This record gives sequence, C-alpha cells and structure tokens, in this order.
Amino acid sequence: MTTKRLGTLAGSLLVGWLATGCGAEPAQEQVASQEQQLAESPVPLRPPVLDSLDFIASQTPSSATPGLLRARLAQGESASQIQLTGDDGKEVTLRDDGLNGDVTAGDGLFSGFGIVNLEEHRNNQDRIAAFQQQSTEPLTFATFDDRVLVRETSLVPLPGNIFTPGVPIPLPPTGIAQAVVPNKSLIINHPSVVGDPTRTWDPCTNTGNPNGVWTFKHLMTEMANTAATPPAFTERWLRHWLATQTVNGRTTPVRGNMATQVLNAWPRLSTGELDLNRSPFKLVAIVNRADLGRGRGGPYGSSGAGELRFVFSLMNSTNCQRPYNSFLVIFEYGVPRTQCAQVKSWAQSWLALSDPLLALGSAAYNTQLQNLTQQVVLRNMAPGKPNGSAINQVRTNEILLSTPWWEMREFRLFSTAANPRNFTTSAAPGHLSEHTTVLTPFDLFNNTTTITNFLTTNNGAILAGVHDVPLDFGATTNFLGAFPQMPTAGFFWNAPNLTTVPNGFNARHKFSLKTCNGCHARETSTGFTHVGPTGALSPFLATGMANMFTPYNVTDPVNGLVRPFYEIRDRAQHLDSAANQSCVLRAFDRVSASPH
Repeated sequence: MTTKRLGTLAGSLLVGWLATGCGAEPAQEQVASQEQQLAESPVPLRPPVLDSLDFIASQTPSSATPGLLRARLAQGESASQIQLTGDDGKEVTLRDDGLNGDVTAGDGLFSGFGIVNLEEHRNNQDRIAAFQQQSTEPLTFATFDDRVLVRETSLVPLPGNIFTPGVPIPLPPTGIAQAVVPNKSLIINHPSVVGDPTRTWDPCTNTGNPNGVWTFKHLMTEMANTAATPPAFTERWLRHWLATQTVNGRTTPVRGNMATQVLNAWPRLSTGELDLNRSPFKLVAIVNRADLGRGRGGPYGSSGAGELRFVFSLMNSTNCQRPYNSFLVIFEYGVPRTQCAQVKSWAQSWLALSDPLLALGSAAYNTQLQNLTQQVVLRNMAPGKPNGSAINQVRTNEILLSTPWWEMREFRLFSTAANPRNFTTSAAPGHLSEHTTVLTPFDLFNNTTTITNFLTTNNGAILAGVHDVPLDFGATTNFLGAFPQMPTAGFFWNAPNLTTVPNGFNARHKFSLKTCNGCHARETSTGFTHVGPTGALSPFLATGMANMFTPYNVTDPVNGLVRPFYEIRDRAQHLDSAANQSCVLRAFDRVSASPH
C-alpha cells in the first residue's frame, strides 16, 4: 500500500470515527469512589506485551493529531483486542477484525482510531538527539520484565520528514535514564533535605520545626483527619504490639518492648496524651516510587502515578550517636493521580528536580519538593479512601521489639468496605489497623509442599510476574500472612521438589523476591532494610544510585544462577518515559507487581 493510499484510508475512516465518538474519561467523583477498592484489589491482570506500535496521521501533526494507531503483539502473546489511552484521555481499542480502521482481519496487525500528541513525540526526538551528543556511549532503551532486563535497543531519533500525514510514524517506547539524577528525583536522603530545620524535627537535638511538613507529626495529623485526635490516633496504632492480634485467622505476637522502649520514653502532654511535638521519629528518606504506577498500578501502587514514601527512624533521645537498634516506619501513599495527563504532569514535576541548575537541598529545591509532597499527604486528597487520606499502608521494619530477629508489619486505615479478614479483629474504622502483608504467606509455610503446590498451581502468573497470594489457598486456610520475620540474614522462600514445578527454580525466585522478607533478605542480598536507620541504602539500591548502568549481581541461593539487577536504572527510565512520552505509549509498560 502506498503512502498516499494510507493517508486516504486513514482520512476517510476518521470521518466515521469522529461521528460515533469514542467515550469519555470517568468522572472525578467516580474515580475517587474506586480508590479504596483499588487499594484492596488483587494484583492486576497482565496486559498483552506489544512488539511495535505506529501511527498514521490524517492531518498535519499537532498536539492533538487524529489518525490510525496500529500495533503488533510480541511473539507468543495473544489477545482479542488491545486497549490504549489516547492523548485526549479517551480509551482506544485496537482490533484485528477488519473493521473500524483495521484493514485485514486476522493478520496480526491491530488497528483503531485515536488522538496522538505528535508535537510532543517530535520534541522527544530532539531530546534524544541532544542526549546523544552529550553521551560518550550510544543511548539505549532497556526493556525490563518484572525487574529482569530482557532486551536493550538503540535509542535513535526519528527523521524529521517522517512526521507527515499518511506516513507510518513509529511510536517506540523511549525513556532516557540519563535525564534523571537519582538522589534528586528518586531516593532523597541528603542531610539538607531530611534535616531541613523548617520542614523536619530532630528528636535528638530538639531542633527544627515540630510542625514541619515532613515531620512524623504532620503526616499522622493529616492521616487522622477527624477520626481521632492525632495523639490518640498515634497511640492506638502503637498499642497494637501490646496486645495479641488476630490477622487472617492467625495470632500475631505481643511485643512488650513497645511499652518500655517507645511509649514510656515518649514525652507526654499534661493531658497524658503523647506530645507529637517531641515525636522520637526522625525522617531519613523521601522516596518517589513512580515505577509502581506502570501498567496502571500494582499491589502497592493504587494509581498510575505509583507511590510517595517517607521513611522514619525511631531515635534514642538519650544517645543520639545512632538510632535505636532499629525501628523504621514507612508511610506509603498512593499518589492521587489516575488519568494519564495527570500522571504525566506528576512525573514531569519529579523530573524537574533533576535540573542541573537546581541544587539538591537548596531552598528552591526543598520548596519544589514540598509542593509535590503536600499534594499527596494533606487530608482529603483522596476522598474515596478512609479519612480522605491517600495513604495506602504504613509499614514497620524493626529488630527493636522482636529481638533477636527482624520483623515487618503492615497497617492500613480500616474501612467497613474492606475485607475484615485482611485486618486484625480489633480494627476500628478510620484507624490504622494491623493488616496482612501483600504477596507474603505466613512464615510457617516456608519450605513446605504447600509452597510447591502454590508454585505449580500459579506457575504462569508467577513467571509472568503478576501472581496474587490469596487469603486461602485451596484447602489451606489462612494462607496470606502477617508479621513476616527474618530469623537469619540469609532468609529466602523455598520449597521441596522444585524439579517437579515447571521452570521451578525461576518460579521460586520470582515468588520469593515478591515476599516482604524475601525481597529484604537473601533474594537481594540485603540485611532487611533497603533504606537503613541512618538513611543509608542497601547495595541493591546504592549500586544503581552511584551508577545506574552497573549491575548489582546476586547469586541465587538455590541453583547458583547469577541474577543482575538494575533497579535504579529501571526506575529512572520509567520516570523519564512517563514524563515525556505520549499516553498511548503507556501500553508498553509491563505491569509492576513488586511491592518493594
């Protein structure tokens, strides 16, 4: 088919498409009402993987160019249709049925009409060319599938004359990892940020601003909203460790050290309530997990914008040389951005923090970062979730209470709309209540035939990186766990008779990597904290922070296979991609089902 014929075909079919319309975005109130369901929903289904995507414009390229989108599936993939989001925010369905823009039914070329911002796509070619000139090495785009680097392709700009009506314009996925400065836009632990005296509080020196926007007090106050006074809200949460809890039918243990090491040492007001102005929790990191939003959100990323996280360390006010040994609290917020244009704007704002003219920790930098964080942490930012809070969960990671080994717990705001089995039986509406830990069975099942059976039954989903761990598994009740522990530094999830499981060794690794204690231990050669009590990063993260193109190699504890990780490169590339690509290119995103 000639170029002229393509243009004529696209133009004539477009008339019918415009006459019928193609739907509208969901209303904002509808999106808000779904947020709680999203936070409790299982891992999303894996969309088909695309091999290629192109676009035939029916008129002069602009910021809203109508035309024909065409896609092919990757080898081995199958689908009856392909769903995209156009740059006008409307859903686009590509079909291979010979109708509505598709030329030949069953030829493997899926087609449909949509709107593409070709002006942005053309500008992105200029960015690629500019980075090519600056780089000493050829630019490449890395394809990651469930944290595994599966392919690298050359990243070269398209010729300018291809942006012509009737000419197929390739729409390959692009993301320039080099555009991102990781310690400014991904994991921020610089002392001038986490120790900013106008925004944080230092419980050891009693300096800073106790009402600062990055303080433990501020986050708890906004999360509590009107459910309770912030001190009462905080103490009720901490007292979970002082009474036996039942989560998914199994008992979580009492940890008396919560009283002796935390509550008794916490200064109180004359009313007897905790004095949140003198909270013993010190901020050690702010983390942008935009990567959890790929594929429209994973188990901990309830929106396409992923999560915003704050990491606090409990400090010993009588010995400020180091934190207590050790108690970390991680606030994990689902960024309240659902539509592609909103996600793109959010990503652009984080990418702007990498501007070389913006000094990390400067007044200007901290102001821009505050403008971002306040859009998420303030009350009523997520009207459809409990207390109007965007919080997905609060996790703790400690060895202080559960000595001699590390233990992790997860808490969510309880809502009567949620499945009560996920929560402790003493859950109260609007309060942080102990919750099951996503994708992690109770520890008692480790190295049992139950795990072998689970790896076999869910083999396809596990290998694809999109499995769920249900509350019950077959005849095994109370399977999904709580309070995962790490009794040794070399902990990992294992199962007998792996040779009977299809691709059993790889399935074991993928399953273990997604558990809380597997990811924080042997599967990543980590000592149970990826962000430590002083803000120091595990080698799994620090390697890429220093040089995102250097692999962090981990030897599999079962079969000895060396697995290279490029965690920071993956996160950086995704951020640049989300900030600078057309919305239709989100179809290349692989679902992120990794909660850590």
